[in-house]
Amino acid sequence: MTKRVVVASGYFNPLHYGHVSYLEKARDLGTSLIVIVNNDIQAARRRASAGPHIPARERVKLVRSLQCVDAALEAIDDGESVAETLRLLHPDVFANGGGQKPNEQELKVCVQLGIQMVDGLGIQLLSLTPYTQHYDWGKPRNESIIAALTGQQSPPHMLEDSFDESKPFAELWMGDHPSGPARVVSPRSPEHRDAATVKRSTPLQDVIKRSPSLLGPSLSDSKQLPFLLKVLSIHKALSIQAHPDKVLAGKLHRERPDVYKDANHKPEIAIALSDDFQALCGFRAVSEIVQMLPRVPELADLIGATAVGALGAAVGDTAKEADALRQAYSSMMHAPDEEVCRQARRLHERAKIATGELACLQDAFQLVCKLYVQYPDDVGIFSVFFMNHLRLNVGECLYMAQNVPHAYISGDIVECMACSDNVVRGGLTPKFKDVEVLCSMLNYAGGPPATLKPTQIEDGIKLYADSCIEEFQVTHLHLPAGGRTCRIFSSEGPALALNLSGFGSISSAGERQEIGAGKVLLLPPGSEPTFEADSNMEIFVACCPPQYFQGLRRAKSCD
Repeated sequence: MTKRVVVASGYFNPLHYGHVSYLEKARDLGTSLIVIVNNDIQAARRRASAGPHIPARERVKLVRSLQCVDAALEAIDDGESVAETLRLLHPDVFANGGGQKPNEQELKVCVQLGIQMVDGLGIQLLSLTPYTQHYDWGKPRNESIIAALTGQQSPPHMLEDSFDESKPFAELWMGDHPSGPARVVSPRSPEHRDAATVKRSTPLQDVIKRSPSLLGPSLSDSKQLPFLLKVLSIHKALSIQAHPDKVLAGKLHRERPDVYKDANHKPEIAIALSDDFQALCGFRAVSEIVQMLPRVPELADLIGATAVGALGAAVGDTAKEADALRQAYSSMMHAPDEEVCRQARRLHERAKIATGELACLQDAFQLVCKLYVQYPDDVGIFSVFFMNHLRLNVGECLYMAQNVPHAYISGDIVECMACSDNVVRGGLTPKFKDVEVLCSMLNYAGGPPATLKPTQIEDGIKLYADSCIEEFQVTHLHLPAGGRTCRIFSSEGPALALNLSGFGSISSAGERQEIGAGKVLLLPPGSEPTFEADSNMEIFVACCPPQYFQGLRRAKSCD
């Protein structure tokens, strides 16, 4: 391995967790780390007259004791910089820990000697710019919470030809997913950005690959976040879909890596941000489907008399219900396109005039009318009679487990999921549909949809978590104006924090940032940030639950 010497510097007066995190990330940049500790003369000029003072020789001993540090020494400089010490050591990399612009003397030495500069490693509150997705099902710009959070809504007077008010704003991605990575915003001032290897805006996955200790020891080998946090703003229904379990995901990835791009499963939760959130999720009770079928001849014709009879005969027997559901749903999904179009048009005409029906049927007919406008003649329209249709109020949560069919219909949500691209679609979409795989993989257990009730941790703090969900949990903080809270979200892994609304501040390890609506931060493992609200704030924080790291340790012990 090529030797690559990294130099870091600081006062370390006193040494705290933020310094350790900075030095660990600096060590990741090379094969050895030398730390320059500012001397007593420099410290005396910097500190207030009544402030604490630890002698430089003691600070050097403390820094030298850290596992990530190979050597530590006092600076030979008299001024504020460590330029002369840097010139003496002539390393390959100078890792600057602060959030300020680099000292001019240090910058000059690095340019003269060809020393690579890396900036901002000591920052505990890593500011992110999330990735915006403009899928056609998203809400128009001036109706979308995504555009509002990213500052892209247009005031009424902005009617320039180049400004498209109807442009859809569908999703906000907060994570390191390669299809839409958030970007790390460097604090370096613009006039110095060309001198740094960390650009002013760098994809998060690049930062993590360069400094995997950012994720903590348990995740540093993987060099990726196990979860992805999103906000969705839904104007038009998303596809009828399901996510495969790990065994099937691995098989699909091996056989068709161009379609199924990874071997992971994708459980996900959706937390309603608006009272108009609607979704289809899981199969209805078979008894309810049987009750509706005589009143929907178009569906009965599409699935056939044999499947209709099997559903009726199966009621009350769990195993037979699952087999009958599989037969009926598969028959519908495999119906010829011409027959689907003919029956969908007949169904739409019936749905427009239906009155005095069963409550569940009337609701399904209303949804048929909505979906037919969006996806005319699509077989997915008939899924409304098979799947649960639900409306959630703000704060309520829907859980989509592996192999469970679902489709979002409308509304705004915070979504969290295991990091994967695996989606098997079967309707309500112009994208690739894999009907064979979908019908073979689904969980055909009829019953109410799976919702996740949050645990009230304390006033204003709720936790959305379940023992079945390995990779993530989400904490919701409601801080009234003047409110303050301090907590550790994960002692072993990083956390992603989104301030959905309101204004206030966050502080950690001596750093403080003001945060407004749409602010996204990556918090390092073990950090204990303090949130303070100037106005009412709604904050969502995603991280790995403790059992995830327990599972990693068990897996390593078995290797």
